[in-house]
Amino acid sequence: MNKNSGGRTYGGVSAAERQKQRRSALVEAGVELFGTEGYVNVSVKKICDEAGLTQRYFYESFPDRVNLLAAVYQRCVDIARSATIAAATEVIDRAGVADGPVPAAVIPILAEEALGGFINSLVEDPRRARVILIEVVGVAPEIEKLRLGAIHDWADLIAGFASNGRPTTPKQKLAAIGLVGAITQLLVDWQMALTDPINEQAGPDLFQVDSVHDVVTEMFVATYDKIFG
Repeated sequence: MNKNSGGRTYGGVSAAERQKQRRSALVEAGVELFGTEGYVNVSVKKICDEAGLTQRYFYESFPDRVNLLAAVYQRCVDIARSATIAAATEVIDRAGVADGPVPAAVIPILAEEALGGFINSLVEDPRRARVILIEVVGVAPEIEKLRLGAIHDWADLIAGFASNGRPTTPKQKLAAIGLVGAITQLLVDWQMALTDPINEQAGPDLFQVDSVHDVVTEMFVATYDKIFG
């Protein structure tokens, strides 16, 4: 047993690293429980039981459930963003334009595959979809601020691809925010159709994920042609 700047070391793992591992376990428990049972139905004790930790260790990492939800949401968004960028980068690399502007002819496939990367990241783990689209809405002002910040980050990503690195105009920025809002609402309705298939406003026959993907791709391309092209 040795000491280092992170505290006592046990089995070669420092105190700081053990705390990091406990925090990660709590976030994973949050993804599982918030993404299956819903935020309002999950207590701190239930989270700790899922993570295999005592409540003492919960409060070591988070002051309350809201802060855990923020960390869970951020993790889910980071995964979705990475999937989106990876899909877009693959298109750009195939087109051989990694160091220059994306030709207008490449924009439709870029939109289709980048949006597909985003949507598939939600489809492959419905827990993350529920957290991003449903569970964070209206919980607390700090979560709402985080959610709105993520919306603007997505808009900046869209505008960056569409404007080929040129500074965006106010109109283009608004268009990108509008696209994010439209995509989000369609995916919210898709998610609601999964959890409430008898909902007349969000029935499963209307909100098929492939149809949502097709529509948002066409919206992106139309917006590019009208405002960015």
